[in-house]
Amino acid sequence: MKKLKELISKVASAISIAMLITLALSLFIGVIARYVFSYSIPEIEVVRKFSVMWLVFMGSAIAVKEKLHLEIDILSDYMSDSHVRIKNMIVYVLVLFAISILIFIGVAAFNSGLSRSELVSIRFLSSSPSLIYYYSAFLVGSLFMLYFHLEQFKNVFSRKGVKKQ
Repeated sequence: MKKLKELISKVASAISIAMLITLALSLFIGVIARYVFSYSIPEIEVVRKFSVMWLVFMGSAIAVKEKLHLEIDILSDYMSDSHVRIKNMIVYVLVLFAISILIFIGVAAFNSGLSRSELVSIRFLSSSPSLIYYYSAFLVGSLFMLYFHLEQFKNVFSRKGVKKQ
């Protein structure tokens, strides 16, 4: 089970790293092509949008895993351990609810992407590709978020789940 957790974490990190590199390269190539060679490559825009979409959702999943998402804990300093524990449980359930909404929207976006095609013409393809490669990032990233959030269940609902500084 531990190896599976590590594999899922490495996959999320690898996708994020690959998308960051792809985004940086596509931006660099686009700038060089436009300002050095005075030539615009419209397909680069497709690669940029793809990279940004996947980078945002996989980065969000990693933020959930590392508990690096926005957290306002000013009140926790003035609360007892039991109240902090209750607050953490409420926040956990609310975030779980938000992630489940993201998954439902991700499924709808995935289905929508099946019937829509890319607006930017890609010269080397005979027809415009489906937008599923964009919209799948929404669903896949949300599923990774759910996995990483559920992984924290034991820490939040145990007696050790209170972290006061």
